[in-house]
Amino acid sequence: MPSSSLPFQARLAAALTAFLLLGSGGFALAQPAAPAASSGAAAAAAAATARYTVAMVLPRDEQNIETGFTSYLQRQDVPVRYVNIRFSGKAEDVADLRARVRAANPDLVYVWGTPTTLALAGRHDQSEPGQIRDIPMVFTEVTDPVGAGILPQLEQHGRNVTGVSHVAPLPVQLNAIRAYRPFTKLGYLHNPVEPNSAIIRDRLKELAKSQNFEVVEAALPVLPGGAPDPAQIAPQIQDLARRGADLLYVGPITFLAFTHRDAVTAAALEAKLPTFCATESIVRRSGCMFGLFSNGSNIGRYAASMARQILVEKKHVQDIPASTLQRFSLLINMRTVQALGLYPPMLLLNVAEVINVDAQAAN
Repeated sequence: MPSSSLPFQARLAAALTAFLLLGSGGFALAQPAAPAASSGAAAAAAAATARYTVAMVLPRDEQNIETGFTSYLQRQDVPVRYVNIRFSGKAEDVADLRARVRAANPDLVYVWGTPTTLALAGRHDQSEPGQIRDIPMVFTEVTDPVGAGILPQLEQHGRNVTGVSHVAPLPVQLNAIRAYRPFTKLGYLHNPVEPNSAIIRDRLKELAKSQNFEVVEAALPVLPGGAPDPAQIAPQIQDLARRGADLLYVGPITFLAFTHRDAVTAAALEAKLPTFCATESIVRRSGCMFGLFSNGSNIGRYAASMARQILVEKKHVQDIPASTLQRFSLLINMRTVQALGLYPPMLLLNVAEVINVDAQAAN
């Protein structure tokens, strides 16, 4: 059968399959293998003889991104001592966070997420006392460093900050959704406290005009202290379902896709609303139905390659462009698929990683 006579969804799935299989580029991940049994001893030896100190600034526990980062430097024989620093995410704790980072006297700061990066480095176009502008920083999990104001542009940015974005371009994400199932109304839960949320919402609305769909939006109310109200996650998602959303899009918003990911996915499942997510953990560790993103371990290794350039090769941070990986992973959570009865096309299963497969269904 000629490809032009295939149903639209099948042709779209085939195109996405080709993109996922052939869309290489970015960071070469080939590395020498390290014996698993000796990894702990090697890490301890590296720490004992460390020439470099790296502050690991996280708003959450370490995950596969950080494992990718540290394992890459270990395999490259870069002797590093890591100082773990936790950030609460609260505005009143920013000054203390900056003081703790400076007290660690790091050669480089690894930082996860847009709010944490802004807390340390501030916006490129705003200067305030205490911002860290003299220590090299490498970020991960920053959706849009330019849109968030961290960098004026990705290349020749002139800052002490560079890093790796983890999110596939929005048009590619929308193609992935359509390859799974068509939609006319895309549900979006907005967190007014996170800058990324407004950026993504506005770009979705721009794409909706040219791609003939509607963004059905709800916003989380803000508590008197300035934080979004997690108790309103379920009611707002139920409202999106009542208003006819075909699917809930969950962007790389820390409050929704990480901190309260179980509440988001549980509410969507209760409302019989399928979910597409732009980050990995909410699919892999919670109940999001499917998602498209850069693999976390690969992101960590790519960020570590930047750190190596800074520490070992003595490159200036401002000369290292911020970037993203060019190959993305499609992940499907079969437990949620089966609960909703929304099975993916076979063409997508050819390239997707499928998790939480029921043993009886597999046989």
